[in-house]
Amino acid sequence: MRESWIAIITQYPDRWIALRNPEIDGPDILSGEVVAVISDDDIIEFEDEHVGEGLIYRRTTDGELNGPIRANFVIETA
Repeated sequence: MRESWIAIITQYPDRWIALRNPEIDGPDILSGEVVAVISDDDIIEFEDEHVGEGLIYRRTTDGELNGPIRANFVIETA
């Protein structure tokens, strides 16, 4: 069932959401089909188990640095 992003963040605060068929406007998600509601502790494992399924992942708390952060970077020393 498709739900608006506002309804999703109201129902599931401070959680990761796996969405299928999201309606996106630029960087914003307007709505989508909720596949799973995931805790910070379980997000990496869930993503690894569902690679290739075309899911989009977003955290419902906006503007906070919670949960896992993934990045690739190089540190050069002189």
